[in-house]
Amino acid sequence: MCGIAGFTWEDKSLIRKMTRAIQHRGPDDEGFYIDKDISLGHRRLSILDLSEKGHQPMFTEDDNYVIIFNGEIYNYPQLKEQLIKLRYRFSSNSDTEAILHGYQEYGVKVLQHLDGMFTFALWDRRKKELVLARDRLGKKPLYYYKNENGIAFASEIKALLEDTELDRGIDMQSISNFLTLRFSSGNTTIFSAVRKLEPGTAILFSQGRIKRHSYWKLPVLSETQKPSRKEVDSLIADSVKKRLLADVPIGVFLSGGLDSSTIVSYMSRFTDNIQTFSVGFSDGSDESPYAEKVARAYNTNHTSIMLDRDILGILPQVVWHLDEPLADPASLPTYLLCKEVSKKVKVALSGEGGDEVFGGYDSFNKIPALRRIARTPSFLSKGVVSPALSASSAILRYPYKQMSNLAAEIAAHPKDLVENTKRLFYFPFNRADKRNLFVAGVVKKINPATAVDSLINSEKNIENQVIQFYFKEWLPNDLLMKVDKTSMAHGLEVRAPFLDVKLVEYYSKIGLEYKYNRRLFREVVKDLLPKTILRRSKKGFTLPLSSWMQRKEFVQRIKPHIEDLKSRHIIKGTEIDKIMKNTGAFRNDHRLWVLLNLELWYKEYIDGQNPRKIKI
Repeated sequence: MCGIAGFTWEDKSLIRKMTRAIQHRGPDDEGFYIDKDISLGHRRLSILDLSEKGHQPMFTEDDNYVIIFNGEIYNYPQLKEQLIKLRYRFSSNSDTEAILHGYQEYGVKVLQHLDGMFTFALWDRRKKELVLARDRLGKKPLYYYKNENGIAFASEIKALLEDTELDRGIDMQSISNFLTLRFSSGNTTIFSAVRKLEPGTAILFSQGRIKRHSYWKLPVLSETQKPSRKEVDSLIADSVKKRLLADVPIGVFLSGGLDSSTIVSYMSRFTDNIQTFSVGFSDGSDESPYAEKVARAYNTNHTSIMLDRDILGILPQVVWHLDEPLADPASLPTYLLCKEVSKKVKVALSGEGGDEVFGGYDSFNKIPALRRIARTPSFLSKGVVSPALSASSAILRYPYKQMSNLAAEIAAHPKDLVENTKRLFYFPFNRADKRNLFVAGVVKKINPATAVDSLINSEKNIENQVIQFYFKEWLPNDLLMKVDKTSMAHGLEVRAPFLDVKLVEYYSKIGLEYKYNRRLFREVVKDLLPKTILRRSKKGFTLPLSSWMQRKEFVQRIKPHIEDLKSRHIIKGTEIDKIMKNTGAFRNDHRLWVLLNLELWYKEYIDGQNPRKIKI
């Protein structure tokens, strides 16, 4: 895993500044290639072929092609063997060289041969053509912008900002999307001039023009595959095994939940040297006993990490590493977990993607219940059930308080299946909220609707629409972005076996009844895990935000930053005051969290404040 940066003109000083800005992604080595048409920079985190032969930029024997690469290609041994038969000569044991020779043989179609997580930039010196590519599911990020000089790109936005010529104009539509989704949507970023390269896409840049090449799309969801426990077991085993490819120690994030425990179980088939890591909060949100139970069952070398209440003080540093506002509450504990894990290993396996692939989220599993609610007489649902649930929330504690409020809101709109499905995502601000939230000048520039409205818009096949939202937006722009930025902040590579493309494609072809509440997945793993793990209800890895918002001391810590947001002239001060006066109200916990993250981002990326000097 590494960091890459570059542009299609010559500037020795700028490329060194850009590469230095992402040195945390690759603490082991750096390299450059510069001529009058191209400037390329690379920071290396050595995982495969730790020798100097793995140094980048890497060239073909004739020096015509040069590549900088970020990621891991799990099938590179097979690809290498195939290319050797075609008479290509290899000087290293690096997956980077397999891509390089693969491009010589197949051109951009080499992307069809790559199984892994990656972004890369490849320069053809004769054609003066730059190829930028990103993996199928968007596990690795790549940003770019185009100006009169050509095109510039980098693994993180902060590298692009080293170019003083870059237009730093803010995209207000992106802020609107962030306030609902908690992330920037599609290929946009908070900077109007900067774009993300979409998953499963390459762009070819030559003679001032961009040509897009889409080499993979999420399969159309169907019910054409007859499910087989044996096949799923084999697919999971293969996905875990291939991700053990490394020349450095590998660990596992172990929460004691179903996904991470399953990874440990399958990993034990291939090695008896397993290092596991769990994290808990000192305020009682501690799952480490479950993790320790799994660790004992598989005899792992286990480390428990306990986080105290004062972790909020680290948030400004997390915001800086995330590049743009990303208000996933799990970003903070994930950052701290990765910091501790990186002290012992360079690679860690994670359960990311298990909910999306196998069917673990309430926003998917509760849809049949929403259909039953829609059949309830409106007078009963609106007039009796909803008021009763609202009243009961007053005496309940988190998380049951929030669950009761959500159920009351759904019961008040029993016939609206589409909007009730969106409510299951617990978005901070909806369309109606934002019409009142923004100052007049901003309201005219934004559409309060977001990608969730365009992707989830019909009662027909709504489960499939939710799955499409997971893979097109939620994963690449939130979960995977969060994991990449918080892990690479500490030079740690994280691999997600459940997001193996073969697993994703297999599950896209089976019926919904096998996905509800992970039915097929549970059948596959039921004999592998302790019963207490199998019976556990799902508990996400996140912060206890609602509990924090009940504490006066916590509210006082964030209040100065929330007040400062008023001076940005984006959100009405009166609306901010309403939220601050009732921090315990339904959804105000997450509303305050997105507002806090937005203001911290402004302080760091617009005002230029040092994140280590920002106090919370």
